[in-house]
Amino acid sequence: MAKIVKKKRRRLSLNGIAIIAFSLSLLFWLGSCLIVNTVNTSLTMKIQAMNQELAILKNQNQSLTYEISNLGNKDRVFAAAEAANLDQVNENIISIGE
Repeated sequence: MAKIVKKKRRRLSLNGIAIIAFSLSLLFWLGSCLIVNTVNTSLTMKIQAMNQELAILKNQNQSLTYEISNLGNKDRVFAAAEAANLDQVNENIISIGE
């Protein structure tokens, strides 16, 4: 009859546990670094896009402010009234300024 041989189970030693824990922490660290760098790059690109949009809006705001000041010029309004053959009654003229 053949002998029954029991296989011994290998137990994980303290060194094995430490190596596994170190390997897992190294993989987690590498993954988190990759994710953080990707998010950081994405946010930097969004910041640059917002700054460009802000510069465009500032230019538009400045040009609109200039246009508004030109449109509200009293001499321009009087010239347009004269060109349309309108009478200027000084009692009816109201000037609102800044």
